[in-house]
Amino acid sequence: MTALDARHLPTGGEPERGRKDREKRVREQAVDWLVRLNGDPSDKELQLAFERWRSEDPVHAEIFARAQRVVGDATLLIRREPEFAERAVRAPANRRKTIASLVTILVAGAGIFLAFDGALWMRADVIAGKGERPVLRLNDGSTLQLNAQSAVAYEFTPSERRIVLLRGEAFVEVAPDGNRPFVVEAGAGATTALGTAFDVNLTDDGASVTVLEHAVSVATDTATPPRRVEVNEQVSYNQQGRLGDIKPIDPLLAVAWRDGRLVFEERTIASVVEEIGRHVPGTILIADATVGARRVSGSFDLSDPVRALQGLTEAFDVKITRFGPYVTILR
Repeated sequence: MTALDARHLPTGGEPERGRKDREKRVREQAVDWLVRLNGDPSDKELQLAFERWRSEDPVHAEIFARAQRVVGDATLLIRREPEFAERAVRAPANRRKTIASLVTILVAGAGIFLAFDGALWMRADVIAGKGERPVLRLNDGSTLQLNAQSAVAYEFTPSERRIVLLRGEAFVEVAPDGNRPFVVEAGAGATTALGTAFDVNLTDDGASVTVLEHAVSVATDTATPPRRVEVNEQVSYNQQGRLGDIKPIDPLLAVAWRDGRLVFEERTIASVVEEIGRHVPGTILIADATVGARRVSGSFDLSDPVRALQGLTEAFDVKITRFGPYVTILR
């Protein structure tokens, strides 16, 4: 294991949330332009309007080009898979909306916007790829293990040790240092170690903190005072920083990923698929919200994640459709 050199995180610039909202709007606009141009390529006024939009900001041109590369001809895709298109997007009112819905699903899921984009690479000190679970020893003696598809930045100063979880999941065993608290920042909250081992999992909905030894203090942007979480307990908070109730949990189940297993009890299929997706090449999408909301229990060996995904779909009667090697859609 290699010691990491602490460095200061970038300061200033556009807030993370504002950047995400802005890029989401541009992504939606790019999808809309792609569909409109596909539907009427001979409309000169439409072409001029599109060129004006594309030239307004270099980001517009970049995101539109990415959408073209990843999605290609959306109309052709619909023709090839008419049954899937009808069922996956639940037959919107008109064909354009159907195409737009499917394109949005594919573009967002393909990971071309925000997933592992340049901004993340610039901010992160360590990035774990698909199927990787690196173990790192920090220069204070603490140990950090990242789950697959996770990224962190770190800043160690004379007064504080801070890890910023930018994506994914991290398990930390903290070396004692009475003069420098150890803090893991994730989304809208921050977890301060009270001499402990704990896990932080950052998802699209928020974050969860699971304590394996001693205790932690969890503070968010909106919750006061901080919440103390003891050993064998877990607490979650959403993107707005609202803390949920503290609940007892088997911590070994929560961190089974460290041993290459995924163990889940009464979890939604969407959350299970998100975990498996950290190890499967490409992107897994759920086109039917009712499928994603179903709660299931089970255990899978992540050494063969493709087989684990197949086992999940067979065990719980979920249909699977693949578009090439990199896009898998469940319904």
